[in-house]
Amino acid sequence: MSEQIVVLDEQKMFDKIQDFPKQLEASWTSLWVKDLGIDTKGITGVIVCGMGGSGIAGLLAQELVSESLSIPFVVWNDYGLPAWVGETTLVIACSYSGDTEETLDAVKHAVEKKARLIAITRGGKLGELAKIHNFPAIPINYEAPPRATLGWLYGLLLTVLTKLELSPLKEPGYFQALDELKKTVAKKIFLSKAEDLAISLNNKIPLIFAHHPLTALAKRWVNQLNENSKTFALAGNVPELCHNTIVGTEYAVPEKLMILYVESKYGFSRNGARAKVLHKWFDSQHIPFVPLSVKSGSLLAEQWLLIYFGDLLSFYLAGVYGVDPTPIAPIVYLKDELNKL
Repeated sequence: MSEQIVVLDEQKMFDKIQDFPKQLEASWTSLWVKDLGIDTKGITGVIVCGMGGSGIAGLLAQELVSESLSIPFVVWNDYGLPAWVGETTLVIACSYSGDTEETLDAVKHAVEKKARLIAITRGGKLGELAKIHNFPAIPINYEAPPRATLGWLYGLLLTVLTKLELSPLKEPGYFQALDELKKTVAKKIFLSKAEDLAISLNNKIPLIFAHHPLTALAKRWVNQLNENSKTFALAGNVPELCHNTIVGTEYAVPEKLMILYVESKYGFSRNGARAKVLHKWFDSQHIPFVPLSVKSGSLLAEQWLLIYFGDLLSFYLAGVYGVDPTPIAPIVYLKDELNKL
């Protein structure tokens, strides 16, 4: 597994990271032949509801399909629902546990608004609501912390969108991207690169910068660094950060920061130009600036390859800090305290 870093991994997070391609394959094949029982005629908008490790699948899908859809595609990470949701809205509720209270509240509002509903879940209260209100609940057949089930959550969501013709993705494109990912995992070429970068991040605050269509990927990296590495990290989106964040870094403590700029070859060319200028600016501020990219045959493959690399990075950084990547005590504490109120 690692030649440089020893990771306290009692609950086998590394194995779950390595399972990412298997999850993506199993999620598609388990659902593709099934009838979803949803009428998409007249749909005027899609909203994906989910939090944390479950909600990130919606953000990734949004960047993948938004430029090809003629209707709005929105991700909702909160209680309730926007006022515009109604009978012609498709609401997709993603909750691995099925007990995420914000998502459950959103589903109750969707039922009241008579929206068309689909759930992606292992069960829980969301599964019960699906039975009571007679909407489809697509099962996740994998046991792990939600953040380690992204292959299932994102794979099932993409399968749903493709089957309902709400995505330009086709089955050959999905499996071509999956083949690229499988080959990369098998060659183990990312392991040493992730280890080296994790070592360089020791005692630093990572700032993950990205431009469309990888801003959701930057958010995923931050989430994984938070939860697996137990470290503080922030995401910034180009070009927006060029209008504010760069001023804040002028008076930062440079030895405490490191910028990881995740570049996409599928983005707008001017954002690529901005990356070069940003590199020069942060060099002048003595803040390390690390450009990161992968070779890929499609945006979907690019997403998956970088998800995998980011997961490895967060795992090895946990080893640098001497922490087990799996436990998330503050989140458990927060949920326990909320349950008392």
